[in-house]
Amino acid sequence: MLAPENATASTSVVLPPLAEEDALTPGQFLRTARKHILLFFACVLSVVALSAFWTMSQARIYRSAAMLRLDPNPPRPLGHGVELVTPEDLWNRHEFFESEFRIMRSNRVATAVVRTLGLNADPGFLRVKQSQLASFKPIDVDDAAAVLISRLLVEPVRDSNLVTVAYEDTDAKRCRIVLQTTVQTYLSQNLDSRMALSTSASQWLNGQVEQLKGELEKSEIALNSFRKTNKVLSISLEDRHNMISASLEQLERQTTDLKAKRDELSARHSELSKIDATDPMQAGASELLGSNVLSTLRTSYDDQNEKLAELLATYGDGNPRVIGAKNRVEKTAEAIKREISNIKAAAASDLRKIDKQLHSAGERGDEIRKQAHELQDFEVPYNQLQRTRVNNEKIYSLVLERARETELTRMMNFNNVQTIDEPLEPKAPIRPIASVNISVGAIIGIALGLLATLARELSDRSLKTPAELESVLGVSCIGLLPAISSKGNNYYRRYGRRKAPEVPATLLDRDLIVAAQPEGGIAEASRAIRTNLNFMSPDHPYRTLVVTSAVPQEGKTTVAVSLATVLAQSGQRVLLVDTDLRRPRLHRTFRMHNDIGVSMEVTGQAPLDECIRATPIENLSLLTSGPIPPNPAEILESERFRQLVEELSKRFDRIVFDSPPLLPVTDGAILSKYVDGVILVTWGFRTQRNAARHAVRLLRDVKAHIVGAVLNAVDVGRSEYREYQYYRRDAYYSAATET
Repeated sequence: MLAPENATASTSVVLPPLAEEDALTPGQFLRTARKHILLFFACVLSVVALSAFWTMSQARIYRSAAMLRLDPNPPRPLGHGVELVTPEDLWNRHEFFESEFRIMRSNRVATAVVRTLGLNADPGFLRVKQSQLASFKPIDVDDAAAVLISRLLVEPVRDSNLVTVAYEDTDAKRCRIVLQTTVQTYLSQNLDSRMALSTSASQWLNGQVEQLKGELEKSEIALNSFRKTNKVLSISLEDRHNMISASLEQLERQTTDLKAKRDELSARHSELSKIDATDPMQAGASELLGSNVLSTLRTSYDDQNEKLAELLATYGDGNPRVIGAKNRVEKTAEAIKREISNIKAAAASDLRKIDKQLHSAGERGDEIRKQAHELQDFEVPYNQLQRTRVNNEKIYSLVLERARETELTRMMNFNNVQTIDEPLEPKAPIRPIASVNISVGAIIGIALGLLATLARELSDRSLKTPAELESVLGVSCIGLLPAISSKGNNYYRRYGRRKAPEVPATLLDRDLIVAAQPEGGIAEASRAIRTNLNFMSPDHPYRTLVVTSAVPQEGKTTVAVSLATVLAQSGQRVLLVDTDLRRPRLHRTFRMHNDIGVSMEVTGQAPLDECIRATPIENLSLLTSGPIPPNPAEILESERFRQLVEELSKRFDRIVFDSPPLLPVTDGAILSKYVDGVILVTWGFRTQRNAARHAVRLLRDVKAHIVGAVLNAVDVGRSEYREYQYYRRDAYYSAATET
């Protein structure tokens, strides 16, 4: 048995790993679109045609636009000091614009426009079909207004006070007229609203002026009566408070000064009362020095005493000069006494005068304090009356001024909305635009086509090309076989429908097409598989091969017979063994009985030489399955079967085993342990990827050597197999002719 040797020899072939995911790369995506190019173009052309048809069936829509300026701070021709009576006084900027936008599209404006133009009875405006004109009747004004509003667009210009008002219609002239009427109606209603508001405000303010005027007169009369009753002068109470306070302050200063002066006079009077008037020598007391007369008399008295002393010393006591001098001294002493008495009397008089002044100041102070208390008693009611009059006067003045300003504003009649651009008659429709619609349709068609091709590709999980087979299964594709026609002598599905030459009756089975048509495309494809097998292991050729598949009816028997046939045609002794002990078919292919075979030999019921039979194909022998046993897996796993394989390997150059599918039963996996390699057969566009993956995984689990896979029953006329045109019969014969 050469399995271990061949397995070792073939380790130089590195196969890609078993793929677990089927993610589409960009290249595969493009190849998918190219493969389904007809579906792609069908989607594109269909969508483009639909968009063109839809564009032509649509009515032409015209648009006219006007630009307005909305000023939340309207012009003030009377100056900024004059406040206008407007509803936006209490709004912020955003609320103002949003409100105006809604007013433009309000039912009030729309119904006015409908009534002005009679749009509710205009079939063109209502887009009535020609077939319905005979039975057309005017609709309700509100319904026509709703139609107008649906076609009216208000678009603010960013970062500005401008707004674009647009209207769309099927008639260009009517489009301009409707928009112009709408703008004029909005401007008129806006001005009317402002004027109505100003008029209402003016009337209310005038009424308030009359009412406030009466209240002001009442407050003035009440204040004047209070003044008369309480003998309050026209000067304010605050001024009177200030005057009383100043008088009290001045009186207190005078009283303080009088008290200081009285203390001084009282002290002087006390000192003077201590002086003895009979003693002229005391006339020099400090309280008397201030008198000039007394000082003069005192000086004269001193001089006379000196002269008297001189005369006494000269003439004696009885001298007339001395007597005269004495008389003069006595007279001067009397004068001094009288002057001292006068000074004392003057001091007493001054003291009495000061006392009277102090008493008078006290009485004046009491009177001023009494006035202050009386002022405080009626200050509160007086202030209330005064405050009421002042407030009424202020409110009256403010309302009167506001009323005059409002009246002037109403008379000036100006609007805070201005028309910047008048609506014009549109020259061309804005939609439908054929180029844009068709371009969009083409883009949508391309996207739809790509999605359709992708959906078709993803929905088809079968193996289609050798490249897919290798990338998904991680095994080499050693060849592909074209599909066989359902007729026995017509071996191509699409190409070369040429009558096949006459073949022996023993070779009319579909599985024997290689022997029946050695120059056909299937024969050439089989020889390509044989060549690939030889090149994969040139030093140690695969002598024992198992041909199997993932599921039934994938052409494994056809591939096994075709491979065995081309190996025999190369001059090697080849044995074809039917190891499908459950549903054998090789005996029917070669029109033989299945009374002896593998099951009989393994169980010892028939010798090997009797079981091996010749076939109509030169160098090809056949070992059928024999009667179907009750335990096929046990037979294939027995030691006797292993010995059978070794014996057959000694007798033949190549042995090809036709085994059951891998997924339903385990026979193929058991058999793969005894051979040099396994060939997995897949059916193009039918074998599912998951099934094939599972089959490869089963073989790898038992450490079987997978030589490669064959893609069977491919239609070489498909675009997927353009690079495999050698398998087409016309190409094959052209190549043969050239050689």
